[in-house]
Amino acid sequence: MTAGVVFVMIKLDKPALKESVADTFVGTAINLPLVWVVLSLCLMFTQNALIISLAQAGVLTVVAIIRRYCTRMWFKNKEETNVTN
Repeated sequence: MTAGVVFVMIKLDKPALKESVADTFVGTAINLPLVWVVLSLCLMFTQNALIISLAQAGVLTVVAIIRRYCTRMWFKNKEETNVTN
């Protein structure tokens, strides 16, 4: 084997990739303003970095679970609709 880059042919699951990319962009669009709001609110009450980090982690986790569930259901319904048509 030669020293260098080894290219491996990978068969991509295009629907899964499309769902992943869509969820990432939706997540970014939601999280950027959300982080700013949470940080602004936390700074009104404390400047403790640990408390601010925990608050942001908690809020972002809950929102991510809800967002991921919604995007998965949207794509699942879209797949089911395509199968029946």
